[in-house]
Amino acid sequence: MNRDIVLLRTVEVAAIASYKYIGKKDKDLVDQAAVEAFEVMLKNEKGFKLKVVNGEGELDQAPMLFVGQILGDLEDPSVMTYDVSVDPVEGTHPAAYNFAGSIATIAFSKENTMLQLPEMYMEKLFVSTDFIDQIDLSKGIISCIEEMQKHANRKDLKCIILDKPRHKEVIEKMNEMGIIVRLIQDGDVLAAIDVVNGDADFVYGIGGAPEGSLMASLAISSGCKMQSKLIRYEEVWPNEQETKLRKDKEKAWLDKYNLDFDSILDDFDLVADKSARFFAAGLTAGGSLKPVDYKDGKFYVNAFMSSHGMVRNIDSVYDIEKVNVLKPEIKFLFDKYKR
Repeated sequence: MNRDIVLLRTVEVAAIASYKYIGKKDKDLVDQAAVEAFEVMLKNEKGFKLKVVNGEGELDQAPMLFVGQILGDLEDPSVMTYDVSVDPVEGTHPAAYNFAGSIATIAFSKENTMLQLPEMYMEKLFVSTDFIDQIDLSKGIISCIEEMQKHANRKDLKCIILDKPRHKEVIEKMNEMGIIVRLIQDGDVLAAIDVVNGDADFVYGIGGAPEGSLMASLAISSGCKMQSKLIRYEEVWPNEQETKLRKDKEKAWLDKYNLDFDSILDDFDLVADKSARFFAAGLTAGGSLKPVDYKDGKFYVNAFMSSHGMVRNIDSVYDIEKVNVLKPEIKFLFDKYKR
């Protein structure tokens, strides 16, 4: 089967499996359902292998697809292997409490083109195709915004940003500059999809570094642009007891991955492949992506994919009775995770 269709179906079924636990206040159950869906959907596929370069759950011991795990055709050594960054549920907290901000997502590129990123904080700026030549994060976010406003010849650009204390000052400054600020609680990857779909001009903020690989793949595959920089834990949480321990971890991670806190990382520094692809499906979703829904024996899933500058927003219907007959491996998931 076509590899892109396989991965599109994988994120869709992961969203369907996790649907059982929406609003149940247990983010590990949400994540575990999606992880199992990924493994079930990919374990019998032929013709390609996927190597997990950036997984999830390493710090909080959540159910996870671990770094180095191989998915796909494990029997044929001659098939091509691709790098993947994966988050079976990006936004487990909003999914567990049933508010906007969660998706199932995966991105892939040619083997040995994805940079492995540590479980650290990262400053990220993701801009639409209109502003790919106007940003230079080394000059700071305010300078980038001023250049984008000059280029657009208007002040009222739309920004999506995580509503966190660490962003208080920049949010206030953007409001003063005339930027229309949309605050979100979780999900900067989902926010970047909104930029691609034209619902905002840029996403900015400090969030998780591994998600940066997903956003870089999205930028490359859609024709947008992203820049980023690793951030010290103590800059975000200066007074926490964990800060000293994190300093030692961060030093070890930087040495291991040959990274630093000073370099501006372009999207191609994170994913060095023009043919990178990105896939996502809405769980509780929000913005331009709709949440998964169920009615009368059918699941309704809104998915997204991008490659080579082509963007697709896809509505799919999974008729449980028909799918169970034609795809018994999915029947197992539908039976286990029916609500």
